[in-house]
Amino acid sequence: MNELNALSQTRRLDAICDYLGQHYRIGIEDICRLFGVTRDTARRDVVRLDADGRVLRVRGGAVLPPQGGQVRQYQDRGGTSSARQAIGAAAAALIRNGERVLFDTSTTVSAVARAVTSSPLHAVTNSIDIAEALGGRDGVELHLTGGRFNPWQRSLEGAQARLGVAHFQFDKLVLGACAIDPQGLTCPSDEESSLKKAMMRQASQVIVVADATKFGKAFLHRLCAFDAIDVLVTDAPPPAAVMTALETVGVAVVLADGARE
Repeated sequence: MNELNALSQTRRLDAICDYLGQHYRIGIEDICRLFGVTRDTARRDVVRLDADGRVLRVRGGAVLPPQGGQVRQYQDRGGTSSARQAIGAAAAALIRNGERVLFDTSTTVSAVARAVTSSPLHAVTNSIDIAEALGGRDGVELHLTGGRFNPWQRSLEGAQARLGVAHFQFDKLVLGACAIDPQGLTCPSDEESSLKKAMMRQASQVIVVADATKFGKAFLHRLCAFDAIDVLVTDAPPPAAVMTALETVGVAVVLADGARE
């Protein structure tokens, strides 16, 4: 039997955190295999560590929490006009030194890119604004996807952009949300939905950033259900129906500090 098996819960929780320090992510099955416990015990361990702020609970396991503080879970807080900047800072705290990160096109994702301080950072984007924000920084290796230029969104799109994304593999995708309803995320166009889906296929972790105005809206094209994302960073608690759907599939919700007063 592995020497990690049959540890007390306190020692096992410490060992899980040690594992995360080296591997960033741990799955429920990993906990079962490493420590010889049942899935129910592994889930309880993750819930306990999440409540203590030592991990961030995501679909199927846990990851390291944001740098510089505990995760702010579902608390009632008020709002300001600086929501995007606050969301950007909270999402940027999830990005670690040396990671490979894909940045989607949106104003909120741009706020994440401006707030990122991780170095080195391997970044890929289809956004001209994000390329400008990251391109001159020391320690940032930046790639653009290629594709047809959309002057309205200042982004690259189309088949070449999807093909460009497919050449990379990412630790994280920072994804903007057009609309969020209890069934998941939707987009106004098939073109946008297709590119976002291509991005999601290449990322180990999907971090959605969205302010509260995106809740309760729906567009024609379904992007994904909530089980396709890992973390939602926002500025206000989602509506009850959305929150229930997120909790059901284990999506972590991070409320941005300072977004609401």
